Amino acid sequence: MLWILLAVAICAVDLGIKHYIDTHKEENCYEPAVGGRIIITRFHNPGAMLGWMKKKPKMLMGITLLGIGVLAGGLMGALYKKRSPLIQMGLALLLGGAASNAYDRIIKKEVTDYFRISIGSERLEKMIFNLGDMAIFLGGILTVLGEIRETF
Repeated sequence: MLWILLAVAICAVDLGIKHYIDTHKEENCYEPAVGGRIIITRFHNPGAMLGWMKKKPKMLMGITLLGIGVLAGGLMGALYKKRSPLIQMGLALLLGGAASNAYDRIIKKEVTDYFRISIGSERLEKMIFNLGDMAIFLGGILTVLGEIRETF
């Protein structure tokens, strides 16, 4: 139950931040925060990460919905089989982040991204993220680490 609540919390918090950004920030604003390490911005991405599949929105929607189903089923299976807490947490993070981005894609036909990371890499600073993206990234890492740990 804890991991389901984590997925719901990630989704809800990310959607709340997206709503705030959409109603309080101008498109492509540039507001340094956290000592300039985080740049608050507002960008609407009609595709997936880095604009992938932006010209094929119906296919992207299908892949998104299939992915949500697979992740939800995977989390339920991991909970039922009492898999490693790393796997359970990873799947919960993946599901929460994916659900938030899927909601945007379904309702707004684009995903709101709202921050950049500024740590000296021009390439990294060009990428714009949201909390859901970070949850997906971290969830993927934790799931893989959990699988490796269970295997060896």
